[in-house]
Amino acid sequence: YEEFFGIRYPLPKLDMIAIPDFAMGAMENWGLVTFREVDLLCDAEKASFARQERVATVVAHELSHMWFGDLVTLSWWDQLWLKEGFARFMQHLSTDQGLYPEWRIWNYYITTCYERCLQMDGLRSSHPIEVEIHRAHDVEQVFDAISYDKGSQMVRMLYAILGPDTFREGCQLYTRKYQYGSTVTAQLWEAFEEASGRKLKDMMASWTEQMG
Repeated sequence: YEEFFGIRYPLPKLDMIAIPDFAMGAMENWGLVTFREVDLLCDAEKASFARQERVATVVAHELSHMWFGDLVTLSWWDQLWLKEGFARFMQHLSTDQGLYPEWRIWNYYITTCYERCLQMDGLRSSHPIEVEIHRAHDVEQVFDAISYDKGSQMVRMLYAILGPDTFREGCQLYTRKYQYGSTVTAQLWEAFEEASGRKLKDMMASWTEQMG
């Protein structure tokens, strides 16, 4: 991630703690990531492939948040997908290209994640990737397949359009410019426009601002 984002991890250390009774899969506190025990502790010689894959991708997801979500954070919950959709994308990209390329997890990601977001987005109860948040209760409702899976598939689409090098350059421009600050979605598109020399904001807004 340091190489990908072009910024060294800024804290002196990073701790990962397994908690026996933890409501979420994990939480990306900056410098101290907390996990359910089953999502961090794994005996590679005894665990099933599914268990190993789960641990690897959850850890990769949370570590990506040290840059996308913590170093640069969202201005408001409307922009939740900025950290969760991007982290869902990065957990598969980093596992496939860095940690365990022999798993070929990229193929699994494209089919299963894509199918999940299509199924949920086809429901009348679906919502745009970006949705206005007015009450605390509304925040919980957007931690769903639209923010995570559809958001990540939109990032994957942009990755395919721009290519790996230009995409990485856009990510580096974004994290360098906004480190220790908060952003909205339009600022991410501006970074990719600067890296690619292409107009992207209107095209990408059509995916974030409406259902389907």
